[in-house]
Amino acid sequence: MFGLFKDVIIFFRDNIRSISFLTLYIEFPYILVQNFEYFTELPAGISSLLSMIVFVAIFFIYPLSTGAQISLYYKIINGSNLDLMKCISESKKNLTNLVIGTFIYLLLTFLGLIVFIIPGIVIGIRLSFYCFLIVYENYQPLEALRGSYQITKGCTWQIAYPFLVLSIPIVVINILIQEFFIRIGLYNIFSGTIMDLFFSIVGWLSLILLFRFYCLYKDKGELILR
Repeated sequence: MFGLFKDVIIFFRDNIRSISFLTLYIEFPYILVQNFEYFTELPAGISSLLSMIVFVAIFFIYPLSTGAQISLYYKIINGSNLDLMKCISESKKNLTNLVIGTFIYLLLTFLGLIVFIIPGIVIGIRLSFYCFLIVYENYQPLEALRGSYQITKGCTWQIAYPFLVLSIPIVVINILIQEFFIRIGLYNIFSGTIMDLFFSIVGWLSLILLFRFYCLYKDKGELILR
């Protein structure tokens, strides 16, 4: 497993500039508005409207950013020209399917977590390749979710264990740093925006890990889905 983490970290390190640029280009405006809404005292009507806009926007920003990252990773491993704006345009082309797929994915994972934590983890992992299938194979949302479920059959915990070991510390560290800044009185729109951007970038380590597993298991999936 340490070899796997090493590969993920090296991939992240070697491509940090491209990964960061895509994140900043797509997510910075949203994160800034989100922190502005959180830290600024606004009239009730404006605050409610801005909160609603921020809430709705996340259902488009996250799939768009994820799709662009996925397009970037494919170009990197294939030695293609790293045209970052093309990564964004390819994500936009698949945005409707990514939005619908993400909504269904989050809904099913959430329902699994309500029933019990373990089913939620299993569902989340089994369906987690949907975004790769949408971007790389032009699958429709339900087709991509079904394909992910079939590809990950028999290897759920081989994916889940490293994914949780990598993802949970990132979340915990994010919470602890935020709490520290709150306690010392330095948690404001500036520090909040910087922290959110930083952990958005670092958070792609989890997607890179899933990408690594997707590349490992996709040949099996091609046989299943034929």
